[in-house]
Amino acid sequence: MPQNMNRRKRQLRKEVYFTKEEYQQIEKNMEQMKAKSFQYYAKNQLIHGQLVQIDFPELKALRVAINRIGANINQIAKQANEDQHTSTEMLEQVLGHLTEIREMVSAKLSSEEKQSLQARKRIVRMDIDEW
Repeated sequence: MPQNMNRRKRQLRKEVYFTKEEYQQIEKNMEQMKAKSFQYYAKNQLIHGQLVQIDFPELKALRVAINRIGANINQIAKQANEDQHTSTEMLEQVLGHLTEIREMVSAKLSSEEKQSLQARKRIVRMDIDEW
């Protein structure tokens, strides 16, 4: 251990290896954060960065339910085509409603995912002097 290590505030050292693509992404993130050095950026991310797990079980369950409804509608359509008891207009109306529901769920999932990603980008930024 070098002699000046005893005088350092931070005595533990860690090494990290990156691919060129990974480091390019890090440099891009550093620019967005206006980090003056890799050390500042790395410490800020490791200490204050937020881990965000994107998991929407309720919406995923809703999507599964809607897909099951779609399967039922397809069975109704098959029955109608075979027996000719159901009007085409009724089937088109039901399929239209299913499409509306799918679009609403997709929009909600997309919105929730965007909000989650934005929350992840909000980082507590400390002044360089504190490092």
